[in-house]
Amino acid sequence: MKQTRDALCWLALCPLLAVQESAAVTFNTSLLAGASGESDLSRFFEDRNMLAGRQEMDIYVNDDWKGRYNLLFGDDSQHIQIKKSDAALLGLDLSALKTPPFDPDFYTLQQVVQGGSVAVNSGTLSVRLTVPQRFVEHTEAGYVPPRFWNEGVPALLLSWNSTWYKTFARQGGSGGDDNFYTGLESGANLAGWQFRDSSAFRKRSGDGGSWQNNTRFIRKPLAAIKSSLTAGDFYSGGTLFDSIRTRGVSLASDLAMRPNSQQGFSPVVRGVAQTNAMVSVVQNGVTIYQENVPPGQFILDNIQPTGSSGDLLVKVREADGREQIFTVPFSAVPGMLKEGVSQYDLVAGRVKQANTRYEPPFVRGTVRYGFNNLVTGYAGALFSKEYRAGLLGAGWNFPIGALSVDMTHADTRLPYKRQSGQSLRVSYSKFFNTTATNFTLAAYRYSTKGYYSFSDAIYSRDGYSRYRNYRNNFEPRNPDEAAPVDLNTWDALRSARPRNTFTLNLNQRLGDSLGTLFFSGTWRDYWNQQNANREYQLGYSNVWQRLNYAVSASRVRNDQRQEETRLYLTLSVPFSLFDNSAWLSAGISTTRSRYQQSNVTLSGSALESQRLTWTLSGANQQGGQNTASANLAWRSRFSTLSGSYSESGDYRQAGLSARGSVVAIPWHVLASNEMGNTLMVVEAPKAKGLMVNGDSSIVTNGDGLALIPYATPYRKNTITLTNTEAMSGAEVKGNQANSIPYEGSVNVIRFATDTRRSWTFRALDGAGRALPFGAEVVDKKGQTAGYVGQASVLYVKADNAPERLEVLMKNRRCVLVHPPLSLDGPPAQCR
Repeated sequence: MKQTRDALCWLALCPLLAVQESAAVTFNTSLLAGASGESDLSRFFEDRNMLAGRQEMDIYVNDDWKGRYNLLFGDDSQHIQIKKSDAALLGLDLSALKTPPFDPDFYTLQQVVQGGSVAVNSGTLSVRLTVPQRFVEHTEAGYVPPRFWNEGVPALLLSWNSTWYKTFARQGGSGGDDNFYTGLESGANLAGWQFRDSSAFRKRSGDGGSWQNNTRFIRKPLAAIKSSLTAGDFYSGGTLFDSIRTRGVSLASDLAMRPNSQQGFSPVVRGVAQTNAMVSVVQNGVTIYQENVPPGQFILDNIQPTGSSGDLLVKVREADGREQIFTVPFSAVPGMLKEGVSQYDLVAGRVKQANTRYEPPFVRGTVRYGFNNLVTGYAGALFSKEYRAGLLGAGWNFPIGALSVDMTHADTRLPYKRQSGQSLRVSYSKFFNTTATNFTLAAYRYSTKGYYSFSDAIYSRDGYSRYRNYRNNFEPRNPDEAAPVDLNTWDALRSARPRNTFTLNLNQRLGDSLGTLFFSGTWRDYWNQQNANREYQLGYSNVWQRLNYAVSASRVRNDQRQEETRLYLTLSVPFSLFDNSAWLSAGISTTRSRYQQSNVTLSGSALESQRLTWTLSGANQQGGQNTASANLAWRSRFSTLSGSYSESGDYRQAGLSARGSVVAIPWHVLASNEMGNTLMVVEAPKAKGLMVNGDSSIVTNGDGLALIPYATPYRKNTITLTNTEAMSGAEVKGNQANSIPYEGSVNVIRFATDTRRSWTFRALDGAGRALPFGAEVVDKKGQTAGYVGQASVLYVKADNAPERLEVLMKNRRCVLVHPPLSLDGPPAQCR
């Protein structure tokens, strides 16, 4: 990144100055050749002080590196300022500090150390702060206190994910099938309040298409109590009770506001596509994600569930019409809390579940409390018109992991009977390291025959209403026609109530050279059904030299809804293709111990920041049918676009998709190539062509603005700007800044820029000699305007064309009046 011109000059002179780090405060300028000895270079070495102005420095607190920050140096060595927002990231208690008289947005470093010391090392561009231990905050690594969170600016937001998938029958058939899906996430932010709407449009061949709203609510994050206030249509939390789509109001603790160790995990969906396939993810009856994927293994790790419980139903529709369905178990184990920490969830409203007309009002509350480092207790209660439930449980933090046990008692009043029962749940979880990817969850639940969850009760009552209408409207067409099914059978068809449930999620590295193992599975049996439900995914992957290999097994339901076990083996080797990364992969799959399919895939990336990805694949299926397919994805600055095409003897398939975000802030509209919820806007006035965080698809526009669609809420987000060949306009003063946004906010990260114009020209002294290298150039007000470079070339910056300049030298004066300001033509002459 560009530094100040004086700093660049100093760096160029460092080999000549040869100043020892510990002592020297003067320099014999006679070592400089020619007239360069007349330059006044004292500003570079006297007292080892930094030049006045902005400078990027590494900051250490009690020898602990805290990052690189922009500091504002004054003429006095004691007057060094740091932005308040940057000081917040140093891990210090600054609550007792008063606003300095110099600038209300800054602290001085002398204030920050609160009686400690400040040591500036200009040679290493670092500052070491020694701070009394009582002012050092003891917080988890990466956590930022709430007082420094930023609620952002007023904004309008829109994110979209659109997919089109079509198959064509080559011979006979119906002529193909169309599937179009668009998921829209829209919203508005104002004064800390956030409005959000999540809706989707779906259209298939033969129907007119339909819109489905998933959630629509307003939300207000409350930092003081680490909670969020929500009103509208939303999903209640599902840690202790079922997650229910609700129209009402909720006040609940927000886990994202807490340190990482107190947060939950998100599901990862893994699977294998045999052709260019369309993958749909459904939770609680609502399609929450859809994507077109190429042949081979796929991993979807950016899915945002609608609630904190509710298994994910994954549908993989192949290009030839085949379909496989499997379930990814997803539920949250009651986590442990630190001593004295509590978490709560209060909900009041009316049920608005999909696929039911029964919408009773209800009130629900849950609470968890950390009694000490060993035990966390939790309880909950739910009251509805015809339903009551109470829960009591506890979790223990053992060295081998967290274990929780709870019991739920429920009374259910149905029109035809009253039921009472209990459900016992035992859950185990273990973080093997600080990342949620290595997470284990094992849970077992036993429910008595009389136990109904709230969802069971809702669907059973709705089922009874439908059953009564069915019986009332039943008219036998002949004496031999069978009578209507009985109520128990109808209840079983409508809602299968679990008896025993066991779920397990595991994703664990096994150690050096031993690979990675993952397992995800569910086993259930039911009170009102004889058949048990078994679904699982098991896999192992490792690397041998450059060869990556993986084996996996999964139990899925095919397009006839029959369960079958599929085995997969994949091999892949990385290599370089035209100086870009590429992979050659091969795989084989079997079903019921019989050969099903094999494929060979060539994939890779191209362009800066791997903005273009491509895949070519060929496959052979059981029966001898061959398939060829191609996929292409490109990240433009405004959207991520992708397309797919495949062809076999029986069909052709084509697909298109696009996703991105648009944000409107006061006086600006910006677009990005990814969907986002918490976003950041870079503002570097008039600095065009700066690349953000090394991503060539995110570059500042002519106004110096760029939209970053990804940000981690309540955590430090560091933004770094880098020059590109297309850079023009203003010069950025410091290329790094930090932001700590609220979830759902749009933060503006402002970079100071030098909007002065630059001029380069040659000048000679009164005797026609070259001016001394390194000499400082000042304007008519005595302010630094530039310096003298090699071959007596002056580098000057000013708002307007300078009329008078002076070159500072030890023994003589050089004043330039109306210099030519161009390298063309004769050099300027000093007066």
